[in-house]
Amino acid sequence: MWSKTEKEVARQTFRSAYERECKELSNKVKDMANTAINPDDIWELHDFLTEKRKEIDEKYDYRYSVLILVFGRLLREGWIGLDELEGLDKDKITKIKNIADL
Repeated sequence: MWSKTEKEVARQTFRSAYERECKELSNKVKDMANTAINPDDIWELHDFLTEKRKEIDEKYDYRYSVLILVFGRLLREGWIGLDELEGLDKDKITKIKNIADL
């Protein structure tokens, strides 16, 4: 079960990670677009965005039943820090750390 406080911490952490990753993606796309020279470069950008959209849609799942797994992955990939998880139950944080270490 997730307490009201845990839900607030989880929502903020989730939102922050999503915004960070989208900002990095935006910067990458701008770089790719600015260096596009020929039609193949445009289609490469299209393919890149299609792949990233699928990856991000799959990763950012805000169902409480999978949120510990999501946070473990985000921690492992560097999109969140342990400090952002303060307010969650210690058992949840331990599980998230263990998943991140896999």
